[in-house]
Amino acid sequence: MMKILPLFLLVLLSSCDFGIKKGAELTEDEISYIQGLGILDEKEKIILFDSQMDIKTSGNFISDKRLASYWIDKRDKRKNEVNFVYYKDIDTITYKDLSKSLTYASFLEAVKKDGKKMKVYVGGDNNAIRYFYKVANRELKKNF
Repeated sequence: MMKILPLFLLVLLSSCDFGIKKGAELTEDEISYIQGLGILDEKEKIILFDSQMDIKTSGNFISDKRLASYWIDKRDKRKNEVNFVYYKDIDTITYKDLSKSLTYASFLEAVKKDGKKMKVYVGGDNNAIRYFYKVANRELKKNF
């Protein structure tokens, strides 16, 4: 049994669709699902997208208008979280690299002009996290 467990975990993790995707890689159904959450306009374009689970459970993205993050709890809707912030409302974006942690996801933190904060979670190694951060800041500067 102990010999099978590592093999099972490897197969399970390799079958998950982790990693940053370009917006063009998302299907029409995935885009429609995100629009249905109210965090993506019809003409808005997702630039980068990341999910720590499946797309119907969690998503974090950079679009040409905003940063957004959602968590949908299929068992308890009271735990659902859908958040976004438009670039015009952001003061700064920072990031926290927790890629070496087994229990925490790395994240960008958008500090709004009113002082409130919002996190956008990102999986992957340090290079992936920094890339997500650079793209978010590039879009912030474009929309400033």
